[in-house]
Amino acid sequence: MFPSKATQAPTIRQRFEELLNEVSPQEAIDGPQASYFRGRQVQALMRLLPLIMTGNGINTLVICWVFWGKINSLGLGLWCFFVISALPIAAVWWRLLITDGARVLAQKSAQYIIVGHVILFAVLWSVLPLVVFPSADHNGAMLVATVVVGTICGGAFMLSPMVPAAMAYVITMCLTCVVGLLQSDYATSQALMIALVVYMVIMSGVSYTNGKVFMSRLRAEAETERQKQLIDLLLRDFEEHASDWLWEISPTGHLRHVSTRLAHAFGMPTKALLQKSFIDLLSNMLPPEDEEAAAALAHLTTCIRMGQPFRDLEIAVEVGHEIHCWSLTAKPLLDETGRSAGWRGVGSDITHTRRTRDELARLANFDALTGLANRHRFSSELSKLASDPKTPGRPCSLLFLDLDNFKNINDSLGHGVGDQLLRRVGARLKSCVAEGDLLARLGGDEFALLSWRYASHEEAAALAERLVVLLAEPCQLDDAMVEVRASMGVALAPRDGKDPQSLLQCADLALYAAKAAGRNTYRFFDQQMAESARARVRLQHELGQALNANQFTLFFQPQMRLDTGEIIGFEALVRWQHSERGLIGPGEFIPVAEETGQIVPLGNWVLREACRVAAKWPGDLRVAVNLSAVQFRSSAVIDLVDEALAESGLDPERLEVEITESALIEDHDGAQSTLMALRSRGVRVAMDDFGTGYSSLAYLRSFPMDKLKIDGMFVRSLDSDQDAQAVVTAIISLARALRLETTAEGIETSEQLVMLRALGCDDVQGYLIARPMPGSEVRAYLERTTLALAEH
Repeated sequence: MFPSKATQAPTIRQRFEELLNEVSPQEAIDGPQASYFRGRQVQALMRLLPLIMTGNGINTLVICWVFWGKINSLGLGLWCFFVISALPIAAVWWRLLITDGARVLAQKSAQYIIVGHVILFAVLWSVLPLVVFPSADHNGAMLVATVVVGTICGGAFMLSPMVPAAMAYVITMCLTCVVGLLQSDYATSQALMIALVVYMVIMSGVSYTNGKVFMSRLRAEAETERQKQLIDLLLRDFEEHASDWLWEISPTGHLRHVSTRLAHAFGMPTKALLQKSFIDLLSNMLPPEDEEAAAALAHLTTCIRMGQPFRDLEIAVEVGHEIHCWSLTAKPLLDETGRSAGWRGVGSDITHTRRTRDELARLANFDALTGLANRHRFSSELSKLASDPKTPGRPCSLLFLDLDNFKNINDSLGHGVGDQLLRRVGARLKSCVAEGDLLARLGGDEFALLSWRYASHEEAAALAERLVVLLAEPCQLDDAMVEVRASMGVALAPRDGKDPQSLLQCADLALYAAKAAGRNTYRFFDQQMAESARARVRLQHELGQALNANQFTLFFQPQMRLDTGEIIGFEALVRWQHSERGLIGPGEFIPVAEETGQIVPLGNWVLREACRVAAKWPGDLRVAVNLSAVQFRSSAVIDLVDEALAESGLDPERLEVEITESALIEDHDGAQSTLMALRSRGVRVAMDDFGTGYSSLAYLRSFPMDKLKIDGMFVRSLDSDQDAQAVVTAIISLARALRLETTAEGIETSEQLVMLRALGCDDVQGYLIARPMPGSEVRAYLERTTLALAEH
């Protein structure tokens, strides 16, 4: 049966503890090196042993010659024989204790054997003072003392590499001398006894100190050798497996050592690498006409000539018809006198890293879609305009460009076509850019051109005109022929701004002016734009305060039935009761409110207030309220109408909401569901400013509506423009065919009224009927109108 694990574990643990107890303190400190250190100790003893043998032989013969016949000759002869033969025997035996090979080693028993030999040899020499001192005369005693002291000193110094042997020898010799002195006539000299004891202590200390120094030196040498082997191992492993390679050149500039990795990196045999200097090798490998590589080599040459270390110096080289990028790091070597002894360094092939870094730099500075500079690079280049504020910058022009109809193309034809269009636009713009100018895509459909070639007003105007015409040419994209239109804003430096921020603001304001001027054109910045912009910013700020301070009020303009002259309702028109400027019309603040998003809370207030006021009107008078496109597209518009009707108590049939064509086109499905929800509640729907946008029979048929409102632009030209008459006639005919009512806005003359009646228009509103009035005047106006109708 096999013993169980439970019985095995204690046995193994006990054996392990026994092995630990068997390890000497020296073994625990030096570990695997202990046997090597013992071998070195034995070697040190062996090196001095021939000298000690010679000295001992001479001393022994002198003693025999002096004391022959004065003491027992047989005993003296035997003593002389044993002393002289003991050392050669020890030499042979000690030599067997160490092993030759890659390293000198000695087992732990070697130390015990040597200590035993030393004690035996000390005992042999101890016989001399014990036997001779009691019967020797003064001269003989002095001779013995001198020889013994010399033997103690010689033995102590010789045996000091192995401290236990030296201590055993010194103590044995000194104690026997003390015993011998006690038996002689010199025993009465206490000073001599004290001196001998002190001498024993001193020699023991000297032996111990020398032994410690010897062992420290051995450990230091072993550690140095270990580190050297480790370094050699690491270097070999580095050269065999790492992608980097080591290089070292002599003071003459030639390579000292060519590893396999280095030869592979250079693509040349070792012999060829050793024939030329390191600088010449690199010079022959430079790519032709590469100024950056030539500059790097020049810097490396200067560093080597001046003795300056360098780090991560990148240089392009041509290896086997391929361009590689190396990174070199090195420092100078100095000899013991401080003179140059060459250079040592490391090189690495960073071709892949360099390509990756260049690609990242390209992605960071160029637009991935068009290949033009991106916003980051454009901003960096533009920031150079302010490099020295005290020095007037070089004149340049800045063009901001924005595609007018890109969103409609992107939404209707898809993002793929939109991306193709942007690439085509970028290519067209690039064809007009002069060398040294910077063309960038800032994002979306926005482009910018920073030009030093077209810096004057005339040159920039000619460039802008050329770009407008060029971009207006239709583009064939997939199966669609797309017409592109663009608006541009132009600012000139240093006229319009000396710093980047000012120039950007000026170009942006000019672009805004181009869009306001009808798009598909360009505008230069002027100071009036800046003043208008500041006024708009101020207006935005005040608009937010006005909403919180309830500074808005509603005016109502009557709508009249043409065939009866009866007032059928009023359109609610918002006015701003400014604290300083007085009453401000909607044409001034509504566009600002739409841009900032403040139109939503303002429109919500208008709807609620209009319903509240209209609920107090007599009869079935309707109130018409404009809903902005932003407000109409909101998912909360139905809830808002429900809340306004519920709070005011107004009958839904008396509310008419007016929307623009753009609100319907931008979100067809959402607009249709919203209109159906309004109609299901009884709320009437009118299309405002019909004929001024993208009027289409398709959406007129699909969207549920009640009325078309004819824009005042056509009404005011009825009596003077045949085209306006044709448009109004077409709108009225279209509405009649679709069973929709029509309301003509902006009627100002009786001639316009007659013509609209003749054309079959249903309702009219305008200054001829009545100007917009506060809600408090509506009731009195209705009474006057009713009285006037009764008189007729």
